[in-house]
Amino acid sequence: MFTRILLVSAATLALAACSSVDLNEPDNNTIPRICNADNASHVTGKRISAELEQEARRSSGAGMIRVIRPGQMITKEYRSERLNLQLNDYDVVVRAYCG
Repeated sequence: MFTRILLVSAATLALAACSSVDLNEPDNNTIPRICNADNASHVTGKRISAELEQEARRSSGAGMIRVIRPGQMITKEYRSERLNLQLNDYDVVVRAYCG
């Protein structure tokens, strides 16, 4: 019985030593950034470009950006850290919204 308890204790300690959980402060890259589309509303009416995408992402505080072209299939999941830029047929931003 003592041997069994000793083996179980040793196995538990060995597994605990292999744990990769870090209980320190979270890394800034793992904290989701919340999008604020009102801060990116200035991009509506402008032709899309890589620079405009980055400016919209930066000003909205979004962690990611998605450009949506007419007729493009998109997923419907809501992501609070994503800025969506909806374009018209002429690659002009007609709507900026989060989700």
